[in-house]
Amino acid sequence: MNVLNSRSCRILMVAAIIGSASSQAWAADTVPGWTADEIVITATRTENPVSKLPMAVEVITRQEIEESGSLNLADVLAEAEDVNALEPVNGRLGVAKLRGLGSSLTLVLIDGYRLQSGFQGYSDLREIPAGMIERIEIVRGSGSALYGSDAVGGVINIITRKPTKDLHGGLSISGGESRAGEAGTVETDGWVSGSAGKLGFAVAGTYYDRDRYDRDQSDLMTDGDDRRIASGSASLTCDLTPGVKLTGGIVYADNSLDGIRTQNSGDFDRWVDSDRLLVHAGAEIKTGEESNLSLKVARSTYDWRSDMDNHDGVPTVTSATASGTTTTTETTMASRTKVSQDYDQFDARWTGRIAEVHRLTTGVEYRTETRTDSGSTVTTKVVTKTGLVNSGPTTMVATDKTDISHDVDNLGLYLQDEFTGLKPLTIIAGVRYDDHSDFGSEYSPKVAVLLPVDSHLKLRASYGEGFRAPSIYELYTGSLTTRRSIVLSNPDLKAERSKTWEVGADFSRGGFNAGVTAFRNEVRNMISLVLADDTTTPDTYQYQNLSKAMTRGIEISASLALPHGFTLSDRVSFLDTENLDTGEALFFAPDVANVLRLDYANSRFGLKGNVRVVSTGTQYSSADEKISGYTLVNCYLSKSVSKHAELFAGVDNLFNDDANTGYGNNEGAGAMGTYFYGGLNFKL
Repeated sequence: MNVLNSRSCRILMVAAIIGSASSQAWAADTVPGWTADEIVITATRTENPVSKLPMAVEVITRQEIEESGSLNLADVLAEAEDVNALEPVNGRLGVAKLRGLGSSLTLVLIDGYRLQSGFQGYSDLREIPAGMIERIEIVRGSGSALYGSDAVGGVINIITRKPTKDLHGGLSISGGESRAGEAGTVETDGWVSGSAGKLGFAVAGTYYDRDRYDRDQSDLMTDGDDRRIASGSASLTCDLTPGVKLTGGIVYADNSLDGIRTQNSGDFDRWVDSDRLLVHAGAEIKTGEESNLSLKVARSTYDWRSDMDNHDGVPTVTSATASGTTTTTETTMASRTKVSQDYDQFDARWTGRIAEVHRLTTGVEYRTETRTDSGSTVTTKVVTKTGLVNSGPTTMVATDKTDISHDVDNLGLYLQDEFTGLKPLTIIAGVRYDDHSDFGSEYSPKVAVLLPVDSHLKLRASYGEGFRAPSIYELYTGSLTTRRSIVLSNPDLKAERSKTWEVGADFSRGGFNAGVTAFRNEVRNMISLVLADDTTTPDTYQYQNLSKAMTRGIEISASLALPHGFTLSDRVSFLDTENLDTGEALFFAPDVANVLRLDYANSRFGLKGNVRVVSTGTQYSSADEKISGYTLVNCYLSKSVSKHAELFAGVDNLFNDDANTGYGNNEGAGAMGTYFYGGLNFKL
């Protein structure tokens, strides 16, 4: 991997300094982030401490989310390890990519249920406000043995607020603005949780309103739209009997955008509204001393609508003169696009111990999905001729409509064994069978091994296979004309298949923690957009299967508790990618990504703060264009003013770096320029 540039060398030097200082570590007041005993569920669908897992796992806690100043899920993941939040998609969407693989190869869950896709088959992570999130569990590496399709690069599980034994609540009010006086933002989060007898409850709500901004003044198009999000979540539990617990929940988010788009045919006002709803219910039934049966049912709906009209209603005017006659054409366009995608899901899972050394998990999952894409474009042209020939005005109206609907279903069966009979080894092996209505059957095996060398060092290795079924959008719908491209569907697409190898080690001693992971992904039949016709305006692309692609890399993380309440941590990823057909690198996969942070906590004075340096290396945006990376410096500081209240303030992109120039990632990291914010947190 040709990634040992000057940036990388500096990062490695920092890691070496951290390692040499480990013997002098002091305990800080609080160390942000997860610990080795943090309990996670996503990796195995069972409760396990991070220290007992042979996988690369990251947990983003509520404290870290609050101390990042993040407003939505995409902002949070932009600072996660080996998660690339940059992918230049249409529609101002926020996506997540793990280990250099496309966002479609990363499975995103909310409370264990799939996040619905919308416009052009993408899941917009900016529609999920940070205020409703309690924690995020990220499992890097193949997860298809448990979760089936899409979990090739890994699984990101967003866990919303849950009931607590005692009454707790909170209210957060914040506001901010960019250094240019744009992107004025107001956000309010509120939540309450507790229990009353056999009932447990948690309710949360967020309202977020941000004004548009425009760093690029060369055209009318807004770099960031007016954005409003209103969301709410609720979680309920009922201890029906000592061995039966009923659960239920709802997650809702309404998102709207209002901005200006510049296309080849002129400037347009664009309005978007989307509604996301997830309703789920279940039962946890104790079937023995160490066995449990889980039954769950869920329905998820997603509706997305976009309206585009000529900016301020002003038509686009063109004129041409020939043979002494001037023809003037006034063109107006009205475009309406709707996407509706629903799914219903049923899960049954049993977990129990057999012969003390086997913890088995077996389950069945049945899911149905329906997607409808509809759109219409009405083009009105008023033609007037003057000169030698005088005529008009003549009005011509053309209407282009599409309406496509398709449904699929998938049956999944899985079995996993957590085996501890060869101490000190832990072996986790599993396999999943999926029967897809459009593609037939797929098997996805995985095996992972953990070897604790001593109380400080553990070694781990894993191998897994996965797959991704093409989405309904890729197969049957495609898109109407956008500024960037015309996208054609392809009903002949094959499922993507993957193989993943991974080895790693984790070390913990005193205030020093470190981990390293090396991985390799191989994907056959990778689905990508391929240029089909460059004579159209804009160019026409079609989804096609590439023969084979590869990503490989090394992930290094370290944290060190320093004297006087400071903690220094670093997470760096080195990545190499290749289209094995052409020998070219995969697009938008940075060769280096790094998050270096210094945290401070002083309980005596009620102070907390951090400085976070987020940097990304070079990457290819096309076969012949390699673009440079960026470095963003973000700061946060809070001060307790009473037992229940604290004031906070922060600055994102302190040095006003422009990450948009190379990446074309509107509304992404650093897009607003330097951004100042502050507010009040109140907690019971």
